[in-house]
Amino acid sequence: MCRIPDIKIMSSIKNTLLLVLLTSLQSLYGQPVTWDSSTSYSTGALVVVIGETSTYIATQSVPANNTPPNTTYWTNLSVAATALNVPVEDVPSLDIATILASLPNAAPDANSTGGGSSSTSKFKGIAARGLVSSSQPMFGGIIISGNEDKKIAFMGKGQSMGVSPYAADPILEIWSTSGKLSENDNWGTITDAVSSNLSTVSSDISVPASTAEAGMVMTLSPGSYSFVLKSKSGTLSGAMIEAYEVDSSASRFKGIAARGLVSSSQPMFGGIIITGSEDKKIAFMGKGESMGVSPYAADPILEIWSTSGKLSENDNWGTITDAVSSNLSTVSSDISAPTSTAEAGMVMTLSPGSYSFVLKSKSGTLSGAMIEAYEVD
Repeated sequence: MCRIPDIKIMSSIKNTLLLVLLTSLQSLYGQPVTWDSSTSYSTGALVVVIGETSTYIATQSVPANNTPPNTTYWTNLSVAATALNVPVEDVPSLDIATILASLPNAAPDANSTGGGSSSTSKFKGIAARGLVSSSQPMFGGIIISGNEDKKIAFMGKGQSMGVSPYAADPILEIWSTSGKLSENDNWGTITDAVSSNLSTVSSDISVPASTAEAGMVMTLSPGSYSFVLKSKSGTLSGAMIEAYEVDSSASRFKGIAARGLVSSSQPMFGGIIITGSEDKKIAFMGKGESMGVSPYAADPILEIWSTSGKLSENDNWGTITDAVSSNLSTVSSDISAPTSTAEAGMVMTLSPGSYSFVLKSKSGTLSGAMIEAYEVD
């Protein structure tokens, strides 16, 4: 029988989840910045003006020194709120493309990096593998953008990875900002009313090989969600979180973050699948200090791979050493670059297909690190 977790442990897990959501995934939303007269802004940028209470969105590229509410370039978010029938305070949490689509005078341009996605290609699936135990979970989350519900298959795998040592009995929890939504121990058994069995998904999604592994299907409204993946054993072993869209809803994965333990010899692994027919620009980051949680990997290293081999490697995000990546400083301010130059990150334009990442550190001691991947077009 599984021992009921200590209240202090559960409180710590919840606090950490909220920290991950508010500090690491919040950057996927369009967060307003204070308007600056010397700055030019891309389509979709959100700004506030000192002394005013309104938030404005750029409906086209804005040259410097054009103060809101100059209607040639800016529209008050209250206009979008009326068109979308939502409270004005909820508008910044929507996908930028959704906001712009509600405005009759918006003119998105091809060079915009304002946080919305104009590409028809998208994340189809996301996965991250690391070390877990009963007291040392993996944490992470996803953000769903758009205005329709999205059906998602979540899985917490051990034996199915085909890599040893693995967590024989993983447990998966799904959380929203208001609390835990669902928990699953054995994927064939559903114990709550908000989830359904993985057996309902199509054959192109591989369910766990062992009934002791975890998984469920959930229909979620746009917003931010996090997961906790742990095992019943007190020994650190490998486990993997997977999330796949299982419907054709217009809403989409906006990005993923996953946090676990890494060292120079024990990396975190994971991957993304991009579907569609267009290239997709993605910002990848490998964070340590920026997480705000200790102990952290002070000098993480991030590698991006395709099926044909390694595409890019980055040690310090301000320094790009290959021809296929660009600097994180090229993305808009709604994506938070690492706070330390010793952390890793790059922007890459990738064609539809499968890609994987390796996140490790220069230290031989296991410490916390986090991978993030965001749409930037």
